[in-house]
Amino acid sequence: MKTSLAIAALFLAFLPAAASADQLDDVKAKGELVCGTIGTVPIFSFQSPTDRQTVGYDIDICNAVAAQLKVKPSLKLVSGPARIPELTQNRYDIIVSTLGWTKERAAQVDYSDVYWVSNQYVAVRSDSGVGTLAALSGRKLSAQSASTSALAAKAALPDSELLTFEDVPQSFLAVQQGKTVGIVLSELMLERYRAETAGKPGAITILREKPLMIEYDGIGVRKGEVRLLQAVNDALHAIEASGELDRIFDRWLGKDSEFKLTRGFKVAPIPQT
Repeated sequence: MKTSLAIAALFLAFLPAAASADQLDDVKAKGELVCGTIGTVPIFSFQSPTDRQTVGYDIDICNAVAAQLKVKPSLKLVSGPARIPELTQNRYDIIVSTLGWTKERAAQVDYSDVYWVSNQYVAVRSDSGVGTLAALSGRKLSAQSASTSALAAKAALPDSELLTFEDVPQSFLAVQQGKTVGIVLSELMLERYRAETAGKPGAITILREKPLMIEYDGIGVRKGEVRLLQAVNDALHAIEASGELDRIFDRWLGKDSEFKLTRGFKVAPIPQT
C-alpha cells in the first residue's frame, strides 16, 4: 500500500511540469530552433550559387533568433502554400519566410512583431503596351500561390485574371514566356528582376501608379504558444538593439547590397488592418 502511494505521489509530482511544457520548452530541450522557409525567394531565402546552401535575409533572421534563444538554427524547406499547414502540424517551430500579415493568416497562426516591410506592385512586360493599372482589366497576371501578392491582386485588380504558381521564379517565368502580361510581387524583388532583364527581350516595367498593398512580414508561431511568441519578440528586439538587425539589413538590402535601401521600419507590433 505504501509503495502504491509513493508511486502515485511521484506521478503527481511530475504532472505540473508536464502540463506546463510547451513549444519553447521543446526548443530548449532539443537545443534546436527549426525554421520553415521557402528557399526559392531571391534575397530572402534562396540557394547560394557558390555552395548551394540556403541563404538570405530570412535565414540570417532565423540564425539570429536561434542565437538569442541559445540554441542552434535548423532549416526545413517548404512550399509557399504549405508554410502554415506544416507549422500547425508541428513540422517545424516557426515560419521565417516572407510571411506577410493578412487577417486570414492571422486567424491560423500568431505573428511576431514586424521585421520587414515592403510594397506590392505590378510589373508588366515592357513590350506589352500596358502602362496603367486600369489597362490590366481582362489581362492575365501571375503571382505565387497562397501569397500576399496573390491576395493583393485579387483585392486590387478584380477584373484581371490571376494565374498562380508554386513559387516566385515560376511566376516570373510565366511573364517571360508570355503566359501572363505581368506579375504581382514585392517592390524589392521586382527591382531585381527589372535590373536583370533591362535591355533584353522580356524586359519589365514596374507600374508605380500606386502599390496594391503594404506588406508587413512577421515570424509565424503556432496559435497558443505564448511563451515562444514572447521569446521570438524579445529576440527580435534584442537583435535590433544590438545593431545586428542593421547589419543583416545592410547585407541583403542596405548599403552593402545592390539596392542601397535605408531601413525605415522598427521592430514593432504589426498594424492589424
